[in-house]
Amino acid sequence: MNHNIIFKDKKGGDDSNNYYFNDSSETLIYLPKFNDINIIVGANNSGKSMFIRYFMNSDNIIGVDIDNLKKHQEFLNNSFRALRSRFKEIKNSADINDTIKENLEIFERSKYNFSQEIQNTYIESISNLIKDFSKCKRYYIPTLRSAHSLFRYTNPGYQKIENDIFLETLNYYYKLNNKKVNIFTGIHLYKEILNTRNSKREIRESFEKFEDFIGKYFFDGKKVDIVAEFNKDESLAGNNNLENISVHIEGEKETRDLFRLGDGVQAIIILMYKIFMAEGDSFIFIDEPELNLHPGMQRLFLEQITNNDDLKKKNLTYIITTHSNHFLDLTIEKENVSIYSFSPKKITNGEKQFIIKNVNRGDNELLRNLGVNNSSVFMANCSIWVEGISDRNYIKAFLKSYCDFIKKSYPKEDIDFAFFEYAGSNIEHYIFEDEVEKEDVEIILKDIKALSISNRIFLLADSDASKKNSKKGIRLKELEEAKTDNFIPKVVWNIREVENLLTNEMWQEVLIELCNKTLVKSNETEILLKIKKVLSEVNYSDFAKKYVGEFLEQIRNKMGKISSIFILNQSAYEVKSDGSFGTINNKRDLSELVFNANFSWEILSKNKEIENLTIEIYNFITQKE
Repeated sequence: MNHNIIFKDKKGGDDSNNYYFNDSSETLIYLPKFNDINIIVGANNSGKSMFIRYFMNSDNIIGVDIDNLKKHQEFLNNSFRALRSRFKEIKNSADINDTIKENLEIFERSKYNFSQEIQNTYIESISNLIKDFSKCKRYYIPTLRSAHSLFRYTNPGYQKIENDIFLETLNYYYKLNNKKVNIFTGIHLYKEILNTRNSKREIRESFEKFEDFIGKYFFDGKKVDIVAEFNKDESLAGNNNLENISVHIEGEKETRDLFRLGDGVQAIIILMYKIFMAEGDSFIFIDEPELNLHPGMQRLFLEQITNNDDLKKKNLTYIITTHSNHFLDLTIEKENVSIYSFSPKKITNGEKQFIIKNVNRGDNELLRNLGVNNSSVFMANCSIWVEGISDRNYIKAFLKSYCDFIKKSYPKEDIDFAFFEYAGSNIEHYIFEDEVEKEDVEIILKDIKALSISNRIFLLADSDASKKNSKKGIRLKELEEAKTDNFIPKVVWNIREVENLLTNEMWQEVLIELCNKTLVKSNETEILLKIKKVLSEVNYSDFAKKYVGEFLEQIRNKMGKISSIFILNQSAYEVKSDGSFGTINNKRDLSELVFNANFSWEILSKNKEIENLTIEIYNFITQKE
């Protein structure tokens, strides 16, 4: 399936009126690139569950086949040149049926000017253009679900709760239309299995395929019988407390009670049972299938709904909300999956509003090319691109300190924002290597800007002391000029590398960790005094556009030796063959030392580069001007 889903029953006051696609000023009319499996992601309170409840209760849903729409438009342009100016362009909007009807009337008045073959092709192209999904059966598996029957204590014993109180709770809060949607909480799984085993042959066959799946993946491929057992005499007496779901495994004497199986097995049974039992061509709505599922179980679930031959024959369509990065990672490479990112919009007139973005509309290949396989890029509201883990640690340290200072909560990582480390991927190659051609730079900038449509990007790059008229400097300048509302490239021109941001006060806290461990063990007080004295003589700012190794080499020489051994380890930084000095050798360790030091904003803000960069990133994450 590759359709644009159109909601034709939009009325004033509908929940859909609070949703906007991308940055459109008009409320949601259609959902583009609707696929076999549709994943909805976003932070808590971003409107995901409300949207799928609106979707499942909609009265009039049609799908416009994207491929056939293109073919139809091309056919109009190529075959009806004389009528081209009179035909209305077909757009993915709620009036598509009216547009097709008007074009058909134009065609009917002039069709005898064309061959019978062209007439037949026109009628056929229309018939394949639209699919009515309104009458498709809909199933909903909410987060409120369990494979257990529920009991309450009534002296002198326990009494089974006959009502599906999960379902009643959902209806109380959300007013779901049970006539339109089959809601499965698992509470009545016992009754469903009992009824299934006494149903028509085709229903029993679906259940047998479900049993085959359970046996194959959980009981070493053995045949299993899942049985709703009860004591007939007790049941006739009105005592239903002895109802139980048991699993009979081929070759085993003892049966296994469902409630004694692991939570993960029970969780996947709830999900897969209803999917196997669903009617063909149905819509399956699932809230957070990852609940109680180990990542391996999440993979199993996704592989089954994607590849299981019995389920593929059913031609099911899935609409799934998830908070699972692992689950999302598994979907990124699949062709029959669409991913939609939901995020809050500014509240207008007291109404909460939300933005929907299709974050994989043709960009899967782009993501792979850029090395962006981190699902957090989709899950979060924006992403901060840094060269590596050390830059990530510094930015986190700066942000945390700034948030403490302004008495604001630190933004939620992988929700409000996510880090993406581009070192080792193509982007680093394009930006920083001298031999790269200009055409390659233009391609990568175009690709990043395309990706930023779906996810706001702040890209941080060191200048490496490049002059602005050098090849690298020109490329970095072009990177800056690629800035858009959703893509903020930040080149730090005034330093060579991010470690140059560390001030003397910061070095005074962490420098002892780069000293000879044996000397520190017996001379710590003396060494700390030497560090303080030397840092009063050597200023970090004098080395802003030089490698940090040059700064540390001067510190090393001034600190001198104890017992003929240099106090500061030269192994901490790069010593080049020509006798010059390069960057720090273990950037990650140094960045973690800085992060764990918890420097106050009073200390950090003394460096204006740190202050300005931190505030700029914070404002980007929080979308402040």
